[in-house]
Amino acid sequence: MTEAAGTEPVVLYLITSQISSIFLRGQLAYLQEHGFHVELGANLDNEDGVGSFDDGVVLHHLRYVREPSPINDLVALVATVRLIRSIRPGIVNASTPKAGLIGSIAAWLCRVPKRIYVVRGLRYETAGGARRAIFRATEKLAMRVSTDVIFNSRSLRKVAEDDGLIARGRGSVLGNGGNGLDTTRFENLPTRHEARATHGFLDDDYVIGFVGRLTKDKGIADLLAAYDLLLDRRHDARLLIVGSFERGDPVGEEAMERIDNDSHILHVEWMSNPGSAYKAMDVLCFPSYREGLPNVPIEAQYCGVPVVAYAVTGTVDAVLEGNGHFVPAGDAGALADCLVALAGHRPTERDGSLVDDEIAKAFDQRIVWERLRSAMT
Repeated sequence: MTEAAGTEPVVLYLITSQISSIFLRGQLAYLQEHGFHVELGANLDNEDGVGSFDDGVVLHHLRYVREPSPINDLVALVATVRLIRSIRPGIVNASTPKAGLIGSIAAWLCRVPKRIYVVRGLRYETAGGARRAIFRATEKLAMRVSTDVIFNSRSLRKVAEDDGLIARGRGSVLGNGGNGLDTTRFENLPTRHEARATHGFLDDDYVIGFVGRLTKDKGIADLLAAYDLLLDRRHDARLLIVGSFERGDPVGEEAMERIDNDSHILHVEWMSNPGSAYKAMDVLCFPSYREGLPNVPIEAQYCGVPVVAYAVTGTVDAVLEGNGHFVPAGDAGALADCLVALAGHRPTERDGSLVDDEIAKAFDQRIVWERLRSAMT
């Protein structure tokens, strides 16, 4: 294994963009504390000003783009190969679809001894036609050229196995998946009353919340449809949406205009820590059509908020029994029915059925990091 200054094993992380730093929060610092020299390559043109990396990590700018772009992707592959040959890591950890593909191929071309591909989601699940075939083929290729494949959740691994992307038993899941839950981010949160006052809600409002990227895949159209059905039956219902619109997989002009202008909807572009938003909610509505292992439902449960979600890959691993309700994907009416039913059972400041210790134990960050460190040695 290549070492920095003759002592530290060198690991190169590759992710598509800076916003994906949220998937690695604390993990890179942990590895540095345990003797690794960590460098990271990503597209650092941070137009949204979102995301930051752990201190001490050496950063490299690579022009990855999220959507397919053959010429740009070839240029990025050449740049990634050059970077690997320059720093000579013994380990490459690549994730997010584009960096996962390019990084895994580049590491294979450079014969890096340990090539880890972290599968954070499968884009082809919600794609159609040629795009589906391309996304599926690129995922299979990235897994094939990697020495280790780590899935964000068990349901995600099962889909990959069932679809023939990887042999059964070859992929792994660290702990209960993802990067675990950083409970320190949710210490000293405001009370429910304080959080509602901050966001402009009344104590008696029935607040439905959503946190995440505002894209089609995240089910934003379904969220709005379910909210309309709820509003017909609960005139005190309000909708809190935290997240930014994205150019890739856009939600459409009509939905964007409504989210930004409807007096019943509060849209917050971005929150580095959505803890106060969770505290203002009665229910988290999470109608995403595909996930790897979503952090948002986990964080909401830790903050005492029940979850209503689609029963899809990744999300089914994130909600503990008794802390939420699943409905079939695409059924906005069923979402609305659950939201109506939960209106009679709003969470208190600390609902006994939503025990934070249970969530913290199930998604213990240290377990994930320790198993990752073991996989790297």
